Amino acid sequence: MDKFEQNLSTALDAEDKAFLDDLENGRGLFDQLGATLHGPMRYWSYMVWAFTFVFAVLAFYSGWQAFFSVDVKHTVLWVAVCLGSAQAVGLLKMWMFDRMNMLSMLAELKRIELRVAQLSDKQN
Repeated sequence: MDKFEQNLSTALDAEDKAFLDDLENGRGLFDQLGATLHGPMRYWSYMVWAFTFVFAVLAFYSGWQAFFSVDVKHTVLWVAVCLGSAQAVGLLKMWMFDRMNMLSMLAELKRIELRVAQLSDKQN
């Protein structure tokens, strides 16, 4: 532990230490998913959830139709719809996980900001 970290740990009061300990413990997957449904982009998150559900249902339905279709033309068409829907689900899930990653990075930046602010307050 270097001098900066020692100064920082002595500068934090009990409430701030509890807050930082909570951040360091991390949050689970469902807590992070729930966090995406709050804030200024919550409507986008709701829309992504809805579209993901719709495309997932479409992928399962078209896969089912492709499995039971008799004509090769229809089978190819249903498989194309199934693959396109599965791709859409994957891309929407990537957006959601990128959003979760951004919120996690913001929490880390806030933690660093809090530590630096308290250290500078102690030194002044």
